[in-house]
Amino acid sequence: MKKFNLSKLIIIALIIIIAAMSAIVISAKNFKSDREPSAMTQTINDGTGFVDRVLAAPIHFVQDRANQVGNLLATYKQNASLKTQLSQSKDDANKVKGLESENAELKKALKLQETLTDYQTVAANVITRNPTSWNDTLVIDRGSNDGLKTGMLVMANGGVIGRVTQANKNSSKVSLLSSSKGIEDKIPVRLGNGDADEATYGILAGYDSQQKAYIISQLTTQDKFAKGSQVFTSGLGSGESPRDLLIGTVLGEKEDEQGLNRQIYVKPASNLYDVRFVFVIQRMIGGN
Repeated sequence: MKKFNLSKLIIIALIIIIAAMSAIVISAKNFKSDREPSAMTQTINDGTGFVDRVLAAPIHFVQDRANQVGNLLATYKQNASLKTQLSQSKDDANKVKGLESENAELKKALKLQETLTDYQTVAANVITRNPTSWNDTLVIDRGSNDGLKTGMLVMANGGVIGRVTQANKNSSKVSLLSSSKGIEDKIPVRLGNGDADEATYGILAGYDSQQKAYIISQLTTQDKFAKGSQVFTSGLGSGESPRDLLIGTVLGEKEDEQGLNRQIYVKPASNLYDVRFVFVIQRMIGGN
């Protein structure tokens, strides 16, 4: 293998440089004199232009790719910003809905309070409601220090929803009338809008989850009740059970073949699912 001859390479390079310089000088003179360049000059110019394009191609390629990457990064940042704004908008919308719902519940609570002027009540907030026992119990932020006792009726959203079954110093447990475990302390009720002497009495004994209705049994008469007839607490029996508190309205009735176990289904007056504020009925002013 022949050794690389550096001197020859230097001589070739010098010849190319001299030729290029000569072509440039001749082209400059021709440009000033408006003469067409010689054939050799044109050939050298074309070759130089070709070399420039070849050398510039990788640079342009890198620049194009750099611009594409830059545009991609800018688009990614813009997309991330839009996602953040969209998420914030959804959060704000959810907060607004929550505030609107809470405002509606407060209005219902105030309206209910206006109907309870004949009763001594304690207003309370729901602080705990376990999803596993949603229809059974809830916990409120008032207790024995506020005068609450076990057995007191609890109202919300326009009607009776349950009883206090555990009164701690600063909180109380409320058993709901919609409990699947049944109602431990039955509530005596009055059906119909007539006089007390003509009313029909019974016991609120349970809840039918399929019908979403209270079950009234042990009726004192065989009278029929029109759909929509109101049902109130009767105030009879022992315990903390004031009279004339709205339970709900009659949906229909059911009885066995012998007619011995007649049951009235009552639609709750209150929304049992969404309960945020309650009133605990301590007693009726001037009586039971």
